[in-house]
Parts: sequence; structure tokens; C-alpha cells
Amino acid sequence: MATLADNKKEEFENTCQVFIDSVNNYFEHLTDIKSKTGVPYLKDSEDMILKDFTGMIGISGSKTGFVYISGDKKMYDLLVNIFLDIEKPSNEDILDMAGELSNVVAGNVREKYGNNFMISVPIVFQGSPEKIKFPKDVPAYVIPIEWCNYKASVVIGIK
Repeated sequence: MATLADNKKEEFENTCQVFIDSVNNYFEHLTDIKSKTGVPYLKDSEDMILKDFTGMIGISGSKTGFVYISGDKKMYDLLVNIFLDIEKPSNEDILDMAGELSNVVAGNVREKYGNNFMISVPIVFQGSPEKIKFPKDVPAYVIPIEWCNYKASVVIGIK
């Protein structure tokens, strides 16, 4: 017989899988190149992984927390080049792309979970701003992603 903890774990794993599928579908649909997903792992909220550019979405409703996608500048350069046909994107172009990626991924997840799964407008930033604080009571799972030999992380903190 499944325990409450088992049910919560299964529900969280299913939610993570929806995010993974959404990210993989985004890259394949936009670029015709599949992304690869690494093994997810738990990360302390005080030591979060932030790469060159990040798009973050807040989550409220039936689930609360955050999801962010953080990647290297060169990955976003290539995405901007493919998506917008801009040869040498500015940092503003890259921040827009980081917001676009996180918004589309979270929006696809929202479609799966319905109106009780609300998402915020993306917050985008470069580097690791000191003002960004992650909730300490929300476990954060990191899902490594590789696309075109570039590495990114999808970080999900939902309770």
C-alpha cells in the first residue's frame, strides 16, 4: 500500500517529467535538434546553480514555488540566431530568449495542470544577482540539459 510520502514523491516525479518533456519538446520543435536530459538531483536552496543567463517563473495556485532555466551565453546565442535570425545577439536579445524559453516551458506545464497552476511573468537576469533569494522550505531539483553540446539546468522548486 502506497504511503502519503510515496504519493508525494510520485506526484513530484510526474511534475518533473512534465517539465523535462516540455524543455525537450521546445528544443526539438524550435531547432529540430533533440536535447538530452541528465539525471535529476536535489540541490540546497542556498547554493543554487546559475549560469550566464536565466529565465525564472514563479508558480502559485495548487502548487507553489519556482522553476528556472539557466544556460550559457553561447547556448542562448545559438537559440537567438536560430529563432530570430540575429547573427550577433545583444545581452538584451539573450535575456528575451531566456524569458521566452522559461515562459513557453512553464506555459506548457500550465496547460497540463490547468487553471489552478498559475505562472508569473518571467524574471530574467544575467549572472548571479545578490538580490535573488530562493525559499528555504522548498526542495529544489536540478535537471541537467544538454543541447548542441551546450549545458543548461532546469531547476524546479515546487511544494
